[in-house]
Amino acid sequence: MALAVTGGGGLALIAGMLLLGQAAGSYELATILTRGAVVQASPLYPAILTLVLLGAFTKSAQFPFHFWLPHAMAAPTPVSAYLHSATMVKAGVFLLARLWPVLAGSELWLYLVASTGLVTMLFGAGVALFRNDLKAILAYSTISQLGLMVMLLGFGTPAAAAAAVFHILNHAAFKAALFMNAGIVDHETGTRDIRRLGGLAALMPLTATLGTLAVAAMAGLPPLGGFISKEMMLEQSLHAAHDGRSWLVPLLATIAATLSVAYSLRYATAQFFGLARQGMSPPRMIPGWR
Repeated sequence: MALAVTGGGGLALIAGMLLLGQAAGSYELATILTRGAVVQASPLYPAILTLVLLGAFTKSAQFPFHFWLPHAMAAPTPVSAYLHSATMVKAGVFLLARLWPVLAGSELWLYLVASTGLVTMLFGAGVALFRNDLKAILAYSTISQLGLMVMLLGFGTPAAAAAAVFHILNHAAFKAALFMNAGIVDHETGTRDIRRLGGLAALMPLTATLGTLAVAAMAGLPPLGGFISKEMMLEQSLHAAHDGRSWLVPLLATIAATLSVAYSLRYATAQFFGLARQGMSPPRMIPGWR
């Protein structure tokens, strides 16, 4: 599924790059990056933008191309940690950031990129809140966080782009830690279903401490990096108007940010705190490991 979706988007991306080189008069990236005005004045610009965005959106699991990413959680935990925090899903965001000097700033860019990112951020956060598998919660939270980065790039301002790049680094750190945390819990208890977990902080204090810190960063609690980038996102959303409605983007962004706190809190409390479930003296606990 991942191959079909991202490969199809890659074909669109190749076509977009060919048209981009034609519009810019060069296929050298260093030259293309200096010819943003020429490219945006070209009649090929709408086609270029559409094809490039198809490639970026499929790779970064933006709505409605998000569905392949949750299935990737079937991979072993280290692979999931790498995939969701650092590799292919970030490649789509990196592509948008790399071509931002050329393609950003137009009304078409704002409506296509910022709107898609905002919808993806809301959708992913809403679904993550109601999942019961630890890795499924993290997978849909990844979709939401990727939407946040794409939305920031879609605003088209240097400050918003800087916030997006900063959040790429923050997300890589806490999401890799959280997927490894989910793998440890699965290995030690034999389940990732939060309905069967609870009170693990007493049995696995080190895992619980590190997992809670990573969750706090994902929720955006101070003084962690996730707090800084989330505050930067909310501040930039105040300057973004959609169809003349200056209140719409910050309102929806605030709702999505609130949902991220909710699914983060549920992820931590359901497995680490509260009463231990019956039989949760983990039968597969490695001697000496906590």
